[in-house]
Amino acid sequence: MSMETSKIWRSDTFKGVELLSARYNKFEFSKHWHDELAIGMIEDGAEGLYYRGQNLVIPKRHIVAINPGEVHTGFSGSKQGWQYRMFYFNLAELASQFSQRDLPIDPIIDSPKIYDEALFDSLRQLHISLEEPAFLLSKESLFVLALDKLFTQYGSAKEQAYQGISKAASYRARDYIHDNFDTNPSLTELEAVTNCSKFQLIKHFKTLFGITPHQYLILIKLQKAKELLAVGSTCVDASLACGFYDQSHFTRNFKKAFGISPSNYQHV
Repeated sequence: MSMETSKIWRSDTFKGVELLSARYNKFEFSKHWHDELAIGMIEDGAEGLYYRGQNLVIPKRHIVAINPGEVHTGFSGSKQGWQYRMFYFNLAELASQFSQRDLPIDPIIDSPKIYDEALFDSLRQLHISLEEPAFLLSKESLFVLALDKLFTQYGSAKEQAYQGISKAASYRARDYIHDNFDTNPSLTELEAVTNCSKFQLIKHFKTLFGITPHQYLILIKLQKAKELLAVGSTCVDASLACGFYDQSHFTRNFKKAFGISPSNYQHV
């Protein structure tokens, strides 16, 4: 049986976001509530939940959503317990983050149990980006993409009116990322350059180029690093020149893109 572990921290990137990563086997939460919106991803096992007068089981790769002020418990829903990641979103700060959206969100989720593989992966990726080294543009983009989908498909938010592709804005964003890849530009910088909201920019950019701005930033960094390795740069020098946080961050992204570690590529 795995040891019970838990880690809780506050995001340095987004105000009013607290995060939990935990594995529990026999531990049970007593009845309680959160002032925040609680959103979690069950990574392994299953969580039992007493919520709105009934016992629920939230299995692996499902999302659990607890609205603010709702009394609930938490307990093992399987023999091996459960492993999960949780977000706790302050409502005022969350509303502020989405204030530029054409149709503002109301941070209430319709169901406590959601099965959506793509959304699960997006939320998990966002959670991991707020625990491990990640570019600011990646964190901001993942935040917008994951939560916009959560509230649009499973809450009271409505889909924004689509106004067509802004090619000029998307190309300006692409060129800015290309020219400033080593300084790790933020979504706020791209908003200023393009005069588009972050919601419009991400949608337009992905429609035109097939990838999001943060994915483009990583690919540009990796291409530049590959060029440096090909002419004899060390892995450390290439990583630093391209603005990666550390060697593990560089190696993980390089292998994911090219199927080989940068040290092995260096000796090709």
